[in-house]
Amino acid sequence: MSAQDSDRLYRQIFKHLDGQSPDALAHEACDWALSAPRTTSDEFPVRSADVACALAQLKLDRETLIATLLSDPSLEARLPDGELTTRYGETVAALVKGIRRLNQFKELQTVAVTNEEQTERLRQMLLAMISDIRIMIVKLGYRVIRLRQLKDAPEEARYRIAQETQLIFAPLANRLGIAQLKWELEDLSFRYLMPDTYKDIARQLDARRDQRECYIESFMARLRELFADSRIECQISGRPKHIFSIWKKMTQKHLGIEELYDLRAVRIYVNSVSECYEALGIIHSRWNYIKTEFDDYIASPKDNGYQSIHTVVLGDGSKPVEIQIRTHEMHYHAEYGVAAHWRYKEGGKRLDERLEKSINLVRQMLEYNDNPDLLNEISTELLSEQIYVMTPDNEVITLSQGATALDFAYQIHTNLGHSCRGAKINGKIRPLTYQLRTGDKVEILSVKNGGPNRNWLNPNLHYLGTSRARTKVRHWFNQQNKEANIEAGQALFQKECKRLNADISALNLAERFRLPSAEALFEDLGKGQINERQLTDAIQRWLQPLRQNEPKRSERPAQTEKPDWPEAGVPESGVYVVGAPQVGTHLAPCCEPETGDEIIGYVTRGRGVTVHRQDCGNILNLTFEEQKRLLEVAWAGSEPASAARPTQADIQLLAFDRKGLLRDVMTLLTQADINLLSSDTKTDREDGSVSMTLQVELDQRIQLGELLDQLEQVQNVVSSSIDVGTDARDQSA
Repeated sequence: MSAQDSDRLYRQIFKHLDGQSPDALAHEACDWALSAPRTTSDEFPVRSADVACALAQLKLDRETLIATLLSDPSLEARLPDGELTTRYGETVAALVKGIRRLNQFKELQTVAVTNEEQTERLRQMLLAMISDIRIMIVKLGYRVIRLRQLKDAPEEARYRIAQETQLIFAPLANRLGIAQLKWELEDLSFRYLMPDTYKDIARQLDARRDQRECYIESFMARLRELFADSRIECQISGRPKHIFSIWKKMTQKHLGIEELYDLRAVRIYVNSVSECYEALGIIHSRWNYIKTEFDDYIASPKDNGYQSIHTVVLGDGSKPVEIQIRTHEMHYHAEYGVAAHWRYKEGGKRLDERLEKSINLVRQMLEYNDNPDLLNEISTELLSEQIYVMTPDNEVITLSQGATALDFAYQIHTNLGHSCRGAKINGKIRPLTYQLRTGDKVEILSVKNGGPNRNWLNPNLHYLGTSRARTKVRHWFNQQNKEANIEAGQALFQKECKRLNADISALNLAERFRLPSAEALFEDLGKGQINERQLTDAIQRWLQPLRQNEPKRSERPAQTEKPDWPEAGVPESGVYVVGAPQVGTHLAPCCEPETGDEIIGYVTRGRGVTVHRQDCGNILNLTFEEQKRLLEVAWAGSEPASAARPTQADIQLLAFDRKGLLRDVMTLLTQADINLLSSDTKTDREDGSVSMTLQVELDQRIQLGELLDQLEQVQNVVSSSIDVGTDARDQSA
């Protein structure tokens, strides 16, 4: 490698940034790329320098091009993540890391690509795996270079990679609107999959692609001259139809190549419908047109709302040119709305809504990319409503955000979920509470005869993130023997009373849940219809010092006067959102909260804030993502929970001694925003047990059951209990 080679590469890749000052880091990246040794590996014979040259035509920003140069597989050992961040900054380092991850994703090679549903899931998974769309653009560049070099590869490798490209990567390029990469991905893969057909169509074309491109450029220049003399302001774009697209249309419509009139196509964008027809008149007055190929989709839109005027004129040499005339609004609808061209080409498949919105943003940025830094200035992270994970056989499974390994087991099969006892994520043993990420490969470890654990229904322990899996677990417990459920529920009730140091009658608690007897309470607990968080929340409310002298719910007198509002504008419901009392609220019909109940707000889509009791099953069973929509509300005339005075409590822990035990407990308390007043730890040297008493200060928002559950999840902690004292401020007075 010489300095001249590096300088030549720099000018070739960064020529669209000529107006900027010389870039030392970009020059250095060129040096790194040229120093990368050529490899004979079947998987990655591609050099990053070639990829960067191919992507230069897209006018990408400097960070993306630098990251492309540094992403050469042979440079990974010499340029680890830490050094990339230090030398090139976080943005470039994150891009390189993402490119490497996609390049090393081997599951594509063995995935069952014959199933269209699986193929579509795989496309969505690849999109959802990346944190920045520029990573996928670079991956597509790698695939283009791989195909260009594929002619010398063994036949089996050529076929496999070409098929993978046609099914996965070419549709992704189409979906993202990157026409420069799409047509080459489609044509090259078609050339390897059907070489005879490819050559036959190429022979029938009257010119090579570069010659057809020159013809289109000349035709568009004539159009611009024509419209320059009119008052119509317009934009014009064009492209020649590529070989794969020609074959596809010939096959679908059973036409010969001489019957195709859109081998050369031009689009004209104007500002109004009247200008569409004016433009049509100007074009027809200049060139002869083929009457049978005229379609007015403005007067008669397609079923999906697509609007445009299509006409075919005879250009120089009597060569047909298809012209589409539409307004900018029609074009936006065609590209990004329900009539989107990419969805039409792919048979109408829809992505999840958030992912599709992100893709449309990217298409718009690429379409109007006059500024090479645009991709860097606008957030291009693809957001998805779902995650995409793989089975050991590389089948793609779709789950909601926040799903765990246990949710995955239930998604595969109900019995697999019931018998699940562990999971391997990407080859490593992980707990069942592990939240899955897109791209993870999951293997479930199960027993022959086993059922679900009641802890799986405890929302505090986060075993399950999907309502579907929770429903299956509850159904299993519902099918069990009634006596067994009552026995299990009674044991759970006694355990929670002991943990919370509560002397409470099961009958009184049953009334809280509107149940006729203690036995009914135990049965619902045993079946999972009342989960542990609902139970502990109900006990906690019974213990709250501020509520000890209040009459029970059944004894409260009916309210005859409207309570005083905290300020003007509080909704008719009598509940206000803390910090925003003007926001509309309404009481949830599922739990029918009454004045004085402990409540919480849930932000609905389009209906304001719904107010639930805090022990409402619909609230306690929210998924991980749905919990982000909760907010604090309060009854009018009452003080919000966030302003309530703290109380003192003693937490008792029993554990087995280990290094870092106290540190881990303190960390958990700190994360829960709990003030530690004092601690007393006693260790039994004979059996290695530890008794720990922690005096803490709690505010009314702390869920004691959740806190104890989290403490028992700390390694080596065996059990926990709590004794809530009197008002902390009163004690300190």
